[in-house]
Amino acid sequence: MYQALKEGVLPITSVCNMGCVFCSNRYNPKSCEVFSIGPRDLEDIEETIPWLQGAPGAIVIGESVTRINEGEPLTHPHFMTIVEKVRDAYPEKPIRVTTNASLLSPEKSRRLASLGVELIISLNTVGKRKEVMADPEPEVTLRNVSALNGVIKLEGSIVALPFVTGWDDLRETCRFLKDSGAISIRLLAPGFSAAHPLFKEMPSSTWEECRRFAGEMTRALGIPVLFEPPVLRDLCARVEAVMEGTPAKAAGMRAGDIITRVAGIQVDSRKDAFELARERENPKITLLRDGGQIEVALAKPRRTSPGFVVYEDLDLRAFSAWAARAGFGRKAPPLILTSSLARPLISAALESRGLEAQVVTVRSRYFGGNIQAGGLLTVGDFLAAYNNALRDLKPPSTVTLPKRAFDAWGRDLEGVSYKRFTEETGCQVVLAG
Repeated sequence: MYQALKEGVLPITSVCNMGCVFCSNRYNPKSCEVFSIGPRDLEDIEETIPWLQGAPGAIVIGESVTRINEGEPLTHPHFMTIVEKVRDAYPEKPIRVTTNASLLSPEKSRRLASLGVELIISLNTVGKRKEVMADPEPEVTLRNVSALNGVIKLEGSIVALPFVTGWDDLRETCRFLKDSGAISIRLLAPGFSAAHPLFKEMPSSTWEECRRFAGEMTRALGIPVLFEPPVLRDLCARVEAVMEGTPAKAAGMRAGDIITRVAGIQVDSRKDAFELARERENPKITLLRDGGQIEVALAKPRRTSPGFVVYEDLDLRAFSAWAARAGFGRKAPPLILTSSLARPLISAALESRGLEAQVVTVRSRYFGGNIQAGGLLTVGDFLAAYNNALRDLKPPSTVTLPKRAFDAWGRDLEGVSYKRFTEETGCQVVLAG
């Protein structure tokens, strides 16, 4: 609970009123330390709301980004009271609620809108809701979503299963969300452990096809349809989309523009470009477009969104802090054990700074399947990758592991401390990310 609240997530219940075929909970290994809760007592929730004070961004309800299995938040009998108490405690912070919308009545929608809540509608499919989500009343859910247009700020979320629903349904689901008022859509890559039945059904080309599909739908709908994870290969600050009615749109920025400078400062990554633009008042932005260089000015206050959309890559400030601790300049270069998704970005950051390190991709042996996220790797996975690569490695000065694989006490998903790695290898461990 501490870890969740520290990250800005308020868990309220693991109860869900649907049964999605892509849900991973029942297929986790027995040793996997994930937890089901609730619905939590209202008094208990009230006591922990102050712990959200250090949340780095929005306060999120209904999102499974920690080890607590998150259900449908609107199943909680005191859902509206909880949201009201969070708003009372944090009048200025953004609040986002992820919901399947099946219980989202017009009255609740209007009340949430009055509280300044933003919604993420986890819709997934319009035509095969019973088969994919076990939705007992698909027409009610779709009617609830359609009624949101013009009432409340919302984004859409779709777990992409074209090999189950078909591409036409995926396309229609995107269009339905746009017509219901969604300002953007997250198209989530299907990730399954080796134990999940859908892993064997999913063609190996699914991710690449979905990534191309996201680009096609962005152009067709005129709103960002972003594929997650984007599988980035470099740190180039490429604009994926420009939101309507924003400073970036008014300034003439376009999808495909490459941001090279913000307020005269050279940008080193997508995240760097966005943060520089967000923090500054009326920033001038230098772009590469069609082989030429242009400059635009964004009319905006400080610490407000510029309105252009980029994928998130590396936090280079954190990267620099890590580099200071990683043992560069010693006789042997440091070793970085990382996920296949992060390796190209880390390699690009090292090259841009002229740093030499040994970078090894770690495969998920614990979950298997097509799991690639660094946060789902275990100490056992890191040890296996280290031992497999040992004959090709120079003895490292330090070994870096991704911090996101461990909780606040340094334990992985099996409850094993990262210190076990040092005990078995004798290598000094640095956590990064």
